[in-house]
Amino acid sequence: MSISDEKMLEIIAIFEKEIRAYEDTMFGLMLDHETAPKWVNTLQKISYKNMKRRGEKALKEARNILSDAKQGKPAKYAMPFFEFPIILDDMKSRIDVLLQCYEELYPERPRDRSLSKEEIIALRNEAMNKI
Repeated sequence: MSISDEKMLEIIAIFEKEIRAYEDTMFGLMLDHETAPKWVNTLQKISYKNMKRRGEKALKEARNILSDAKQGKPAKYAMPFFEFPIILDDMKSRIDVLLQCYEELYPERPRDRSLSKEEIIALRNEAMNKI
């Protein structure tokens, strides 16, 4: 059974959106970790590292599948079945609020630049106002 080129382009576009959404989730996970009080970070350090590692591994795998699909390799059939690691609902809601606040406070700020202490406090305060 062969997939039409048009359908494959549609599947690729959807998969690209899923990758971008999970990249946002992983960035939000980092924001959640950065804005949490130190005592919370200490308690959740191993859990955060494990979630980050699983997420980065999944993103790498997804990008490889996407690259192969764009080249017409057989991996294209893996896209509809690929699943990113699950983020629990309560954490996902915090991540979503933090991402929204980050975009409102720092719309042009590069994501790879570390947050200053003042930015962390501002982000935390803005998020608390939204919850």
